[in-house]
Amino acid sequence: MATERAVHQTGRAASDLVALADYFAERAGVQLALRFLDAAERAFEQLRDAPRIGALLGLDELPYEGMRRWHVDGFPHLLIVYRVLSDGVEVVRVLHTARDLPAALRAAP
Repeated sequence: MATERAVHQTGRAASDLVALADYFAERAGVQLALRFLDAAERAFEQLRDAPRIGALLGLDELPYEGMRRWHVDGFPHLLIVYRVLSDGVEVVRVLHTARDLPAALRAAP
């Protein structure tokens, strides 16, 4: 029997989603915030179904080696940083592309 693949989110990723949805709701309305959350969920499903679809992030230092990046459709400046697991994917962060990615990944939870 095949094992079902899953999407795991770190606490930081969950916090990122809430913060981004709050940002969109405050500045552009609840509809945009909901559209963002739907698009993020679809992106997570894409990653679950094809975990190596995203490009390598390119950080070779521990523990970031092997991390990948993917986009949120309709939100070109948002980046999903994730890693492939044996049972699916782990979404590590959801960040704006203008952020210093190595610093954001190293930030304490």
